[in-house]
Amino acid sequence: LSRTSHHYFVPQQCTTCCTFYHCPLCPALQPMSLGRIQQHLDGLRHRIISILHQPQLDLDYFLYVINQEMLILTSASTVFDIPIEIINTLSDLQRKLQRSLAQEDFVAFVRQGCEGRGRPKFVFSGELLGFLTDMPLPVACIANILGVSEATIFRRMRELGLSTRSTYSGVSDEELDNLIMSIKRRLPTAGYRMVKGCLQAEGHRVQWSRVKESMHRVDAPGILERMTQLGCIVRRTYFVQGPLSLVHVDTNHKLIRYNIVIFGGIDGYSRKVLTLLLSPYTSTNYVPFVHCSRVRGDEGVENVKIAETIFIAGKSVHNQRIEHLWRDVWVSVTQIYYEVLHSLEEDCLLDISNTLHLFCVHYVFIKRLQNDLHTFSQGWDNHPLRTEGGLTPNQLWVLGHMQTPSTEAEENVQVVEIIVLLLN
Repeated sequence: LSRTSHHYFVPQQCTTCCTFYHCPLCPALQPMSLGRIQQHLDGLRHRIISILHQPQLDLDYFLYVINQEMLILTSASTVFDIPIEIINTLSDLQRKLQRSLAQEDFVAFVRQGCEGRGRPKFVFSGELLGFLTDMPLPVACIANILGVSEATIFRRMRELGLSTRSTYSGVSDEELDNLIMSIKRRLPTAGYRMVKGCLQAEGHRVQWSRVKESMHRVDAPGILERMTQLGCIVRRTYFVQGPLSLVHVDTNHKLIRYNIVIFGGIDGYSRKVLTLLLSPYTSTNYVPFVHCSRVRGDEGVENVKIAETIFIAGKSVHNQRIEHLWRDVWVSVTQIYYEVLHSLEEDCLLDISNTLHLFCVHYVFIKRLQNDLHTFSQGWDNHPLRTEGGLTPNQLWVLGHMQTPSTEAEENVQVVEIIVLLLN
């Protein structure tokens, strides 16, 4: 039995060839399954276009997307007539991305037999130093990663003509105000850190002082309102070995009244948002997941398919990474849609028992909500974390992969395909 907001329903069961629910081989369910495959391919095309249009191409995340799409399409090709050109193209793209990432495997080494007197000189790739500087990482953090002093990093930067000041955006105060106003229109409750993260996602690295001054100019009432809502929450210490060691997943049902469910996944180590997807139309939505070691979630019926592969079940209140994320998603995004839809109901302009009204809700709000979730996830992945010395989830994601020994990664990382059941 699958639970909706007010009632229970029994999923359609295959009685022709097996006893599975929503069996893709059942002739009665074949048109429905083919429609889902077409919808999945359309979503894949839009997802790739969205990645390619980002100001900074994230090859690691791009490869992650292609890997999960290859898993589901390869499995689906045994049942459906999926053009072989699509699978071959994705396979070629997967190999090219793997080669590109392999070329970025930088190391630091000491050259023996240095010129002149003194101890050997530390020599490391200029591309590595430029990559870490453009992320952007503090010099102290770069020195810690490479195992050298900050003075050595500054010397190499002078030799290579690199500067941390050159990574800052040169936008004027008026342009910065317009950029922040645009962000505030999409995320009205965003604070300093989320706004700075959204600016970074759009390719604008701006000093803290300039961000604060601009927000005081364009959002002074909002700053005062957020200050009155400040609170202190004591959380226990969280630790996992590295990226993808533990992934937290959950479904958000704040808008289930309107048949809208949000599926979320977040990396436990870096807090990078791996996915924020809507499931508005179907009672089941197949979402291939990640190359990960373990998955953590609650004991809801939507996690049954995950539990069949690899899963750690527990109380939702202890699934702290994703539950913390839902709080910020609610404040920044879903609360606005919740209030708008409820006000329409109170004014008798929306009847949720009318399928035509629900179709109109989906037609008007789904695309906007998905775009706002994408904006939120981009800002979240680039916002500084106070407890991590100001590093962002994207920076922790990259640093975690660099610092995790490859042998341990090969032992711990298992290639799994996780099928997530999202309720209608």
